Amino acid sequence: MEQLRGDAINPSAVEPNNGPPPTELVRRLTLLDSIAIVVGIMIGGGIFLVPNLVARSLPSTPAIMGVWALAGVISFIGALGCAELGAALPATGGQYVFLREAYGPPAAFLCGWSFFTVARSAQVAWLAVVFSIYISYWLPLAPAVAKLLSLAVLAVFTLVNYRGVKLGAVVQNSFTLAKVVGILIIVSAALLLGSRTSHHVAAGMAGASLGSFGVALIASLLAYDGWVQLSFVAGEIRNPQRNIVRALAVGTLAVTAIYVLANLAYMRALTVPEIAASEHVGADATARILGAGGASVVSALIVLSILGP
Repeated sequence: MEQLRGDAINPSAVEPNNGPPPTELVRRLTLLDSIAIVVGIMIGGGIFLVPNLVARSLPSTPAIMGVWALAGVISFIGALGCAELGAALPATGGQYVFLREAYGPPAAFLCGWSFFTVARSAQVAWLAVVFSIYISYWLPLAPAVAKLLSLAVLAVFTLVNYRGVKLGAVVQNSFTLAKVVGILIIVSAALLLGSRTSHHVAAGMAGASLGSFGVALIASLLAYDGWVQLSFVAGEIRNPQRNIVRALAVGTLAVTAIYVLANLAYMRALTVPEIAASEHVGADATARILGAGGASVVSALIVLSILGP
């Protein structure tokens, strides 16, 4: 009787639980999914707008290429540090988890709320603004309409993420493919069909100060930003001790190569002053080489790249 009474009180004695604990997320993201997340988050609107900001600060091709390469190296080193932490603490939450384990819940609490109220909110808001800017390449938008369109985009992708990790992974992978294809079209067209003239090879660092180089470096790092966000879904990645490190290393190296090639393509199609004056660098470079039709196709892919994160 006592044994029966004990069994009635303890449900696990009657119905064994072979599944994961209720608080543990299902690990469904593969290595390919993880790489796509890194590449997809890093390649947003930055590579299509930041070259304009860099060209305003730096006067020459060598200086511009140097700052993009340096930003890639810095990002790769940061990604390796994040990979070690993510492999050691493969739980969903990113820096929140790292700070909680290192400094306790108060520091993690402040970090989480800073992300929610400022850091990540500002990031998605910026991407929404960039989306409206590139939509205006086809259709001029009134300020109020542009704001409503940006809010609608945010609402749609909030719903996608709410529906589950698999749907989010499919959408992420599709947009990542679209943005890489768009950049490859620009690079291939510029390197194969573009004509390089003397003003694309302005000599040395003439006219560039340490301060202007620093401003350009900050802008470039903004375009590389996003690799740390893989740690936010570490609790949903299969074999995290191996795949987090591989995904961050492969993803950041791939993005660095893509960014360097994209800037070479821009400067083969446009002059540095033209890049500095353009709000649609990718579309304008493609239009110079492939005409308005090609620019429209690339602009559509750029819009998808902005939506991808």
